[in-house]
Amino acid sequence: SSGINAECPLRPGDGFGVYAYQDINGSAPVVDECGGHFGPVDESGEVVYHYHSRQIVPYHLACQGPSLGKCASTQRGTNYCHPGCGYEVCVQPGTKEEKLAAYLDNFDKTWLSKYTVNPYQQ
Repeated sequence: SSGINAECPLRPGDGFGVYAYQDINGSAPVVDECGGHFGPVDESGEVVYHYHSRQIVPYHLACQGPSLGKCASTQRGTNYCHPGCGYEVCVQPGTKEEKLAAYLDNFDKTWLSKYTVNPYQQ
């Protein structure tokens, strides 16, 4: 492929897309406990929250994200949470900060200061 994610026809009830095993240009996705992250999904660089398929259980998503470190509290019985990136908000490395901020402005402008965020800037 041309380095663009292949989106699966699956859209969970939260409306965020599910994409292939790899991120743009074949890099490994850095996902949260739900199996998603903030990052670009095509060559435009526009940022969205989205999930990635996995080759292990859970194959798609463990909870509706972003997890904000709270996946385990959504599980009943078996815990399908991903290990996560070690932070409350997971952003794909190389994501442009201004595009991330513009996307997050649609939800809560304080997320990047309110929650822990993995080091995504390269």
